[in-house]
Amino acid sequence: MTAPKLRNDVVNFSAEVEVNPYLMGNYSPIDTEITATDLEVIGEIPKDLNGMYVRNGPNPKYQPKGRYHWFDGDGMLHAVRIKDGQVTYRNRYIKTEGHEREVHAGGVLWSGIMEPPHDNPRLNVHMPVKDTANTSIDYFNGELIATWYLAGEPYAIDPETLETLGKMDFGGTMSERTNMSAH
Repeated sequence: MTAPKLRNDVVNFSAEVEVNPYLMGNYSPIDTEITATDLEVIGEIPKDLNGMYVRNGPNPKYQPKGRYHWFDGDGMLHAVRIKDGQVTYRNRYIKTEGHEREVHAGGVLWSGIMEPPHDNPRLNVHMPVKDTANTSIDYFNGELIATWYLAGEPYAIDPETLETLGKMDFGGTMSERTNMSAH
């Protein structure tokens, strides 16, 4: 029996994709965390208008491994705060277990959902993909909670600084590795 021959006209789906719509334009990753205070306001903000808008979304810290889908990007929070007529902006990565392991390794460890997961490290026995906590942000009991679309572990976030406080266990009512859906 002879080995099958590869056809030259077939697309190699494991090859790195150079042009990816999820890494361009409005989806382009931001490579720094910033805090911008006393932003210029054109016009006037009413003195009694105080509040904060926080958005959660994907923002890969490292060059993706293989094909990338926007569900794969590390969670990053963006917040605009209005207080006493002043506006501030800050963004922060959600420091999930997977994010911190990649920071320690100095690069990407997981391929995304569009690649076979067989070479991926496992965060637990059920998930060969990285929990990015990049899908939703909710406010509960004085903290923000970042969650992931595949029902990952919830992460507590400080609403003032956007720093990750750790995995959220709701006062000990959730056992370790209990998952929570973002939807």
